[in-house]
Amino acid sequence: MAADYTLQKLLSQRKLTRSIGDVVGAQLREYVATLTPLFRQKTVFGEHIQSTAKEVAKGADQAFKDLQTLYEAVAPTRPYLLAKELKSPIVQLNATLELVPVEYAYEAKRGAESRTIAVTRPFTWVLCCAGCPPQRMKDLLAEPSRSNGELQQFLLHYLAMQVIIARQPGIANLFSTLHFPLETGRLPGFGELPITFVGSRITTSLPPDAVILESTELSGKNVFEELVNAADVAKLGDPFKEKLAAVLKG
Repeated sequence: MAADYTLQKLLSQRKLTRSIGDVVGAQLREYVATLTPLFRQKTVFGEHIQSTAKEVAKGADQAFKDLQTLYEAVAPTRPYLLAKELKSPIVQLNATLELVPVEYAYEAKRGAESRTIAVTRPFTWVLCCAGCPPQRMKDLLAEPSRSNGELQQFLLHYLAMQVIIARQPGIANLFSTLHFPLETGRLPGFGELPITFVGSRITTSLPPDAVILESTELSGKNVFEELVNAADVAKLGDPFKEKLAAVLKG
């Protein structure tokens, strides 16, 4: 272990991370459940979504063009290699939302030793439609006889999320005010597909590599979880209050 980083300190930080994570995760899931109606596809895409009920949505044609633009930029590229054209209407997409903790590969080094560790970010999540987590799409991409129709649906779920958020700025503002800012990024293995992430004002970080390697040796598993930066809790503020304070100061 690093000289100033004892096993007891690691265990204490891990326990604190999970305790705070339980509270933060429960709060976010409650928010997402409440805000789910804002992600309803027909509200944005209108009759471009297959349905027996007609529903007119203001700006639906432009929203679908935005979706087509995103689709044509991603679908024909690796690893998807799908037809570039996207026609209207598209199949009704799952409206239920799911939160999936972000995991990434990290190469921990100690002298000449090097090992790849699967690291989880406890306060960063992929926001996706239920049944379409990144791992399921990764499994689908690895299948030799995969269904292009199913793969297209996965792509459309992620791309539609981007359009829905972009065309309703209030969604991102709400999440930010609630201390869970939305971001767009990429995941290894998914090419240029834009992914929607939910972050937190409470950040996490990794201890020294020697600590990570020692911990994985003790557990017998090449997995690790980032640890909470507890000082961030005291820094949490009220964005609306801060905005008003700026007006008063001005």
